[in-house]
Amino acid sequence: MQKPLVAASLAGALALVPLATPASAGTGEAIRNVVLLGAAAAAAALGITNYNHKKRLKDEQENETNRRQASFKAYYYRKTGDYPTPEQIHEWYVKTYGTEPAT
Repeated sequence: MQKPLVAASLAGALALVPLATPASAGTGEAIRNVVLLGAAAAAAALGITNYNHKKRLKDEQENETNRRQASFKAYYYRKTGDYPTPEQIHEWYVKTYGTEPAT
């Protein structure tokens, strides 16, 4: 997933090079602009990839927390005929898993 994104970012940056390099600029300035645009595109691609990875992990944790809490609610209802309060759910979650629920 990361390689196609980097390749697309570099291709996009190279497409912008003629716009960023005036006709009167020397070779040194043109090369510098190409390198700077390429570095900026690579940094942006890595930043986007890192953000998506963290977001996916957080979503998975929240889904797992929701699944666990729903399972406990169903168990509690079958056992007592009533639904647990949010405080009871929180207390059960911390006692069972030893951590705060993901929110």
